[in-house]
Amino acid sequence: MVHDAACLQSTIPAKLRNASISQRLWCPIVVSFLPNAMNSLRWFLPLLFLVTAFAGDAPEGFTSLIAAHDLTGWQDAATAAEHWKVENGELINDGQGADLVTAKSYRNFELRLEWKIPLRGDSGVYLPGGQQVQIWAKDSGSGGFIFNHKYTVSPTVVADKPLGEWNTFLIKLVDGKVTVTLNDKVVMQDVPVEKGFDPPLLGPVEGPLRLQKSPHNVTSTFRNIFIREL
Repeated sequence: MVHDAACLQSTIPAKLRNASISQRLWCPIVVSFLPNAMNSLRWFLPLLFLVTAFAGDAPEGFTSLIAAHDLTGWQDAATAAEHWKVENGELINDGQGADLVTAKSYRNFELRLEWKIPLRGDSGVYLPGGQQVQIWAKDSGSGGFIFNHKYTVSPTVVADKPLGEWNTFLIKLVDGKVTVTLNDKVVMQDVPVEKGFDPPLLGPVEGPLRLQKSPHNVTSTFRNIFIREL
């Protein structure tokens, strides 16, 4: 018991040094457990910080468009939930149903989002006037005005990552001009938002944003969708 006494004297707080014999018998167990527990915490706490940091917290000045568990903030949420779902911070469409439309309208804004598509993937982000910033699995690349615009605006550079990997969009619309950055490369800059023809679309107006359901009925996945009004 000499070892136990020394243990209590050197490692246990003063108020526990007068513990009963039965309590003292626990000392070797406590002392052997504490270093391991503290070592585990030393690894666990930074990991917990990283998980929290990447859990979809909006950057300063931005608002998240993805709720924690449901489609709050989107139109016709109950109906949309048949084919759109939020899972582990990701907004997933199963390739069926209709486009997903924001409940709120916007005019001048900066939109950040990440997306990924599989083989034959095809989606897009519709601006308030109905113009579509293209997302697709074609060699010409994503980020341009291919459809739903008065004229085609091809991406200035193909910046897409391989299929199945996450891509990052930054879409900035100010006073009727749009700039799109894909994976840190500008693919469309200060392009005037023009009226389309089929169906008839509007020019720069205030309205909701829309995420396209794939016309080829394949999955589209989004995450970290943040918007800041300008």
